[in-house]
Amino acid sequence: MKKKGFTLIELLVVIAIIALLLAIVLPSLRKAKAVAKSLVCRTNLKGLTGAYYSYAVDHQNNLCGSWNYHDHPPDGSGRWGDPWDWAWSPWVVGGNTSAYTSYSYKATLAERHEGIRKGSLFPYVGSFDCYHCPSDASFGGNFRSYSIPDSLNGKWSSSSAWDNRTTLSEIKNPGDKYVFIEENDPRGYNINSWVIDPSLGVLSSRWLDPLTVWHSGQKTVGQSNFGFLDGHAEMWKWSRDTTEYFLKCDATGTWPSFVPTSPEGIEDLRRIHQGWP
Repeated sequence: MKKKGFTLIELLVVIAIIALLLAIVLPSLRKAKAVAKSLVCRTNLKGLTGAYYSYAVDHQNNLCGSWNYHDHPPDGSGRWGDPWDWAWSPWVVGGNTSAYTSYSYKATLAERHEGIRKGSLFPYVGSFDCYHCPSDASFGGNFRSYSIPDSLNGKWSSSSAWDNRTTLSEIKNPGDKYVFIEENDPRGYNINSWVIDPSLGVLSSRWLDPLTVWHSGQKTVGQSNFGFLDGHAEMWKWSRDTTEYFLKCDATGTWPSFVPTSPEGIEDLRRIHQGWP
């Protein structure tokens, strides 16, 4: 019997059909992957807020610090924060000093983990992965993706226009107040607390510390996750103006101040004001 193979035209038709199917399926797969990563991120935030609440209950209602304890870097700049801060700066494994190397770009993963392990919340969390968003694409290569607003036992309140909450009972309407946000500090790790603008206060008309827009999958509408004190997590969508500002910070490694002018951009900032704890 004669064996007959495929003709060139038949092979080209098959290849074209496969290419067409991949073009149809791949966007859906990418979207499903992005949704799964965002779900993991919100699960992380729920775990962190649960740990945050448990810490306060175990410590006479006192909140952990929102900064990152940092002690005696080699450049002689001294220390900041407190030992009861929720997470420390990258730390020398087995040592007694911070792993400080020019804004910590060169800190190893083990040193980043060590800073997290020394933080006051780690005994309640027990997992390094809970501190990292799988969509994290920060300019500084951060491992810890999340930060706490400065008004929750921070350091800026003495020189800024907001009250400093030091106990759990001082936080009103916990279901409306975010405790953990996704920050995009470009200096190698999310240094200390997060603020809207440290010089103009909580009702500032401008942004300064950048948030992330990693969960959108598109360049015009960014999305960020927030963890709230009652234990739930939400994804917030941003306007084009706000998204462009956050993307610019991520692309350039800088965070110039930004004053929104569009109604949608102003509404973004107002929403942040309302959730500030």
